[in-house]
Amino acid sequence: MITPDAPDSDVLDGIDGIMFTGGSDVDPVLYGEQPHPTTNVKPERDAAELLLMRAALEADLPVLGVCRGMQLMAVAYGGRLHQHLPDVLGHDDHRPMSGPKFGHHPVRLLPHTRAHAILGDELVVNSFHHQGVRDPGGLSPVGWCPDDELIEVVEDPRRAFVLGVQWHPEDTNDFRVFGALVEAARTRKMALTRR
Repeated sequence: MITPDAPDSDVLDGIDGIMFTGGSDVDPVLYGEQPHPTTNVKPERDAAELLLMRAALEADLPVLGVCRGMQLMAVAYGGRLHQHLPDVLGHDDHRPMSGPKFGHHPVRLLPHTRAHAILGDELVVNSFHHQGVRDPGGLSPVGWCPDDELIEVVEDPRRAFVLGVQWHPEDTNDFRVFGALVEAARTRKMALTRR
């Protein structure tokens, strides 16, 4: 656990992989837009996590982004977000306003990608977010919600392991993306110890 109170990229020394988790909205100022009225940001968290994400990418550490983490990843790669999905999609299905905490919907994966190798052709995911990736920047979009074509998975095929998912696998019984991060970290560590 790395807190945002005194960020410094040297905290990555000795770390074999890193995950960026869900939470507050990514500040639209970071991609040149004024905040939507529904936006709830924590600028100190954005600053700390962007610093760490950029340093991790530079070091080619395995990186997993979950929900907000995927959105932050897109911004770090020069992308932009939809600030409030109901304004764009015309529905609240990605963050239900009543009923159970999570919505659920399918995600289809692009064949011959890292995400497809981990997750297969299609899966049903949980959903609780009102922002979403509009432009993934330098990332490759590799998974979508077929109901509305919202990007749900991104990756960087040029890196050893950079993967972002829009849902919350930690609140499911499907831990394959976590296992893939651990395996990528193990592989990196073994490669470094052989040098």
